[in-house]
Amino acid sequence: MNNINKNNSSLPLAIIGLVLLAALAGGWYWYQNSKKPATKAKAEQPLKSSTPVTSNLPGAQPPNMLGSPNATVTIEEFADFQCPTCAAVHSRMKEINAHYGSRVKFIYRSFPLTQIHRNGYDAAVAAEAAGMQGRYWDMQNQLFSNQQVWANADDARRYFNEYAQKIGLDVNRFQTDMLGMATKGRVDADMQRGRALNVQGTPTIFVNGKALTIDQFDVTTMRQLIDAELQKAQNGGTQTTTNQTTTVNPAAGVAKSGDAAIKDASNSNEKK
Repeated sequence: MNNINKNNSSLPLAIIGLVLLAALAGGWYWYQNSKKPATKAKAEQPLKSSTPVTSNLPGAQPPNMLGSPNATVTIEEFADFQCPTCAAVHSRMKEINAHYGSRVKFIYRSFPLTQIHRNGYDAAVAAEAAGMQGRYWDMQNQLFSNQQVWANADDARRYFNEYAQKIGLDVNRFQTDMLGMATKGRVDADMQRGRALNVQGTPTIFVNGKALTIDQFDVTTMRQLIDAELQKAQNGGTQTTTNQTTTVNPAAGVAKSGDAAIKDASNSNEKK
């Protein structure tokens, strides 16, 4: 009888001990996990405009650029020549460049979505081949303006040759440059930079390193953002006011004057 009473009296003490042990184990687990850094979620949408981004990968050098290399505002666009939304935004960017001229530095980066656009990469190479003869922007306009013609063609290069002839290129040299490593290397460099900046769809536009969201792609909103950056620079005494558009020849690195046409189009965003 005494043994039974002793066993019954020790049972609550055993339960209390088990509870304390579980509490200590739980506290230790929480303490260890609280020291681990939180895992960052992979962004699936364009970065907020308040988030500056940088990359050590420079992309194609010299870049395909309009405006002044000394401008206080840099606009960098990653686009795919076969992307319908890019064709629409292209006209908007032309309007932006026509308005600001050398007050901004506009850089166009090729970022063909090769998984879904069969001719996007070759189109980017075609633009670079035209750039070797100082006519990058002319070919860019041809590719975007005639996108529906060549986008799904079995032999898109036939159309690229026609555009090369139309804008006055040496077609034989153009064809040779399209097959060369120099033009493809420039496209690849832009793509690598885009990936390093977490570009996941086209078009993706950065203003002074801050990615715009899809609802900021209209001309009015972009001008407000650019004006704010210009005002910020002016407050620091570094604003540029000359209104002239310049074109950089990626082959020779020489700038020359040019005009930008003004058009407008529908607005949406194409993702991978």
